[in-house]
Amino acid sequence: MSRMRVVSTVIALALALSVAAAQSSTLRPAQLQEDFDTLRRAVEEAHGGLYRFTPRAELSRLFDATRGQLDRPMTRFEFHTLVSEALSAIRDGHTRLELDDATTAELGAAKLLPLRVTLERGRLIVASNDTVANTSVQPGMELVSINGRPVPEIVAAISKTISPDGFIETGKASRLARSFPQLYWLVVEQGGTFTVVAKEGENHTVLATLNGVTTAERGKQTNPVSLTYLTNAAKLDSSRETISLTFLQGDAVGVLRIRAFEGATFVSVLSGAFDTLASKKSTALILDLRGNGGGVDMYGVALVSQFMRAPFQYFDRVIVTTVRPSFATWNADTFSALRSGTTPAPDGGFLIGHALHPAVGVLQPASRPFTGKLVVLIDGGTFSTSADVCAQLRSRTDAVFVGEETGGAAEGNTSGLNAQIVLPHSGMKLKVQMYGYWNAFGQNPRGGAAALPAGRGIQPDYTVVKTVADTLQGVDAGLKQALAVIRK
Repeated sequence: MSRMRVVSTVIALALALSVAAAQSSTLRPAQLQEDFDTLRRAVEEAHGGLYRFTPRAELSRLFDATRGQLDRPMTRFEFHTLVSEALSAIRDGHTRLELDDATTAELGAAKLLPLRVTLERGRLIVASNDTVANTSVQPGMELVSINGRPVPEIVAAISKTISPDGFIETGKASRLARSFPQLYWLVVEQGGTFTVVAKEGENHTVLATLNGVTTAERGKQTNPVSLTYLTNAAKLDSSRETISLTFLQGDAVGVLRIRAFEGATFVSVLSGAFDTLASKKSTALILDLRGNGGGVDMYGVALVSQFMRAPFQYFDRVIVTTVRPSFATWNADTFSALRSGTTPAPDGGFLIGHALHPAVGVLQPASRPFTGKLVVLIDGGTFSTSADVCAQLRSRTDAVFVGEETGGAAEGNTSGLNAQIVLPHSGMKLKVQMYGYWNAFGQNPRGGAAALPAGRGIQPDYTVVKTVADTLQGVDAGLKQALAVIRK
């Protein structure tokens, strides 16, 4: 075969593969509708808090409208965006449509926006420039546009795909900022080059074209313009341990940072920290739950017990809609435990009993509870179990809260046990959350349950927004405010 024919054959094969890939990434209306119907049936059958924040009729109308839009061929990106927007109407921060395996792999190899950002009062602020060569886009600058798209338009498009807990905006903002390069690629456009407009103040504007970086490449080399921010951020972030305890003003003020409620040694390490506080006779504690996305329920109970002086109730009730979801692929023991560990609920569904979840019922305080002054640092990343802890501390103690509204709703969430479905044509996945948690509230001098508005998180007594500008100065404004509260 001649060299020309070989080249022609290779080109033809490449074109054929490219066309096949494009076709395989596009779904026909019938496929889209079957996938959506599969997802909707599962959610309506088994989600543990489907109508907690959105009335049944309203959600049904929205689901019908979404299905009506599946009347033309769509890419997986378009389908993912449309369905994510529909799921966000449930207002359950744990409900998230996961990508299919092929798109996940594509995202891992994609050249993404080489900027890390924060969202400060609706403005997208550069935190780190992860390019190797460009030095014109610097931490602290505000992004104005990306590839000709105004930032407010981009933020609005992405925000619609993020499920909040209740009516909380801080949680959406936290997730958007944390995963902005990935979300931009998924929702807005797939491309490896980014022309950005950024500004510093009102008079200095920068136009730059940046080459994208993969997730693996990000952070391997530090751009000199980002060095101060990254160094200070790491210093302010202190220990990377799940639980860390430090002291200020001698031993008088403890700072207990809990990054997540997870790990086999969580309870023993937590108990050790409170033993240390007692041995040092600390009179105040700053509990830092910023960015804590949750974890094991009973670890949250263990923390709350350290501040209780009498027996208490953590969950008022935990409900499941069904004890045998038709689509679940659990082993037989899980089905059996769910049936035997529940009783019919008066208003429908089933109540989880103490044998299935130890946090249902009366719980005991720690043997030596902390009785000093308590200040809790919170933000939009304070979610799930972490938000449940805050709800308990708000309603049962005189703790003072500093920061931003928690990303998790005060009255509880829908998570815990889940059953996963894989959509037949797109390959996308959804974990249908089954436990509908309802927190139990006590009374305290600050107003107890009356201070916890429906569909909202715990509100700070002192609002402090973490900013890139503060980090560049090496300042933790939330911690500074917490110390001021303790001094008062």
